[in-house]
Amino acid sequence: MYAQAFSHKSVAKKNTKGLKLSNERLEFLGDSVISTIVSEYLFEKFPNEDEGYLTQMRSKIVSRKSLNSLGEKIGLEPFVKYLKGNFPYKSLLGNVFEAFFGAVYLDRGYKKAKEVFIIYILERYIDLENLEAINIDHKSQLLIYCQKNKLELEFKTLKEETEKGSVTFTMGAFINGELKGQSTALSKRSAEQAAAEIASQEII
Repeated sequence: MYAQAFSHKSVAKKNTKGLKLSNERLEFLGDSVISTIVSEYLFEKFPNEDEGYLTQMRSKIVSRKSLNSLGEKIGLEPFVKYLKGNFPYKSLLGNVFEAFFGAVYLDRGYKKAKEVFIIYILERYIDLENLEAINIDHKSQLLIYCQKNKLELEFKTLKEETEKGSVTFTMGAFINGELKGQSTALSKRSAEQAAAEIASQEII
């Protein structure tokens, strides 16, 4: 399982069912695990902050740029199996980082994955005070990118739900009519920011 977490799809072999044994499935799982860990950590760390603040802080910690940096800081690159060449894998280390925590979750469970992430990642490499001072407006950045490249950007409400008195909004970021990112939050603004970040990771 851990070997698979470090295997990029460029060198992955197919199993008997034709599925490539790369780290992509573990990456998918690790993304959710890390997001949940960070959400819980921030929820407990900042009891007096609102949902918008927590969403922004989480976005800064789990952004593709941040995860790539963390993967580099803990020295993952020498252990990754991938086809080296002229083609740049700009999210290679961030993806492996997510896949690794997906493997830890499957092997040792959520409690251990959370303990490892907080002790060896958050408390060693994440400066929360500096992060607070960084203002990342993913929606504006994506808009500027789309304008420069003559792309049409539009945000649409995909779903609006009310549960236990709270309303949640699922917003989608569409580029040239194609859904590139979606997210759910307690406000349309927060959901749009998160959707814009997801879309940015795919196209920028």
